Amino acid sequence: MQINPLRAATGWRWVRDGFSLLRRQPIALLAITFLNLMLLSLSVVIPLVGAVSPLVLTPALMVGLMHAVRSAEAGRMPSPGLLFAGFRDAGGTAWRPLLVLGGFNAAATLAALALAALADGGTLMRLATGQAGADEMGADDSSMLYAAIVFVLVYTPIQMAMWYAPLFAAWHKVPPAKALFFSFFAVWRNKWAFLVFGAGWFAVAFLASLAVRLLDSLLGDSPVLLSMLLSPLSLVLITAVYCSFWASYRDAVVDAQTPPG
Repeated sequence: MQINPLRAATGWRWVRDGFSLLRRQPIALLAITFLNLMLLSLSVVIPLVGAVSPLVLTPALMVGLMHAVRSAEAGRMPSPGLLFAGFRDAGGTAWRPLLVLGGFNAAATLAALALAALADGGTLMRLATGQAGADEMGADDSSMLYAAIVFVLVYTPIQMAMWYAPLFAAWHKVPPAKALFFSFFAVWRNKWAFLVFGAGWFAVAFLASLAVRLLDSLLGDSPVLLSMLLSPLSLVLITAVYCSFWASYRDAVVDAQTPPG
């Protein structure tokens, strides 16, 4: 398994590819993304581990989403069952390393939130875990900003390690620890492309928020109509982000087009 060195401009192409891949099979991909979000939302009711279960399940479900996007790119209709394909990869044994990665994802994310809590007394953690509402944030509370900065600084290398790790574990049979290591350095090798990628999606989100505000003013501040527009727009953007994730893997990993398993 080798990593291709890519130009910085490739990051913007990943953003564009996210939308072009979505256009291949829009209904199927949107439906699979919706199913993924529903499962993650419902998983919080699991006894004892409900609060962290979405973080634990994310790596396995992400592999399933990549199966779906890869099928769409190949001209095939992705079925909802592909969302669970990650559990069947590597001869039906991939679920073990994927759950290990999920455990790492949960523990590392909570650790990052705990460190951020030192700056704001835990407000950011309570917001992230749904234990507090937005009204708890003070209008002039600079500690939330410091906490957010701490979280980003700590969580960025975690995200780098998790970026490709599920696919390395499921498709290349790489042990979890090595998958995290290889993923971190794969992202680091193409850090400029990923910086452009992140900036590109920030720009898309910013333009989308401007469009929503404009529509809100045109609709006369109608919460119902605005909600009817926001839900499908959010689903489209989230699905396009997932599709662009596949584009980054496809271009960066040498044998991505024919992964084993």
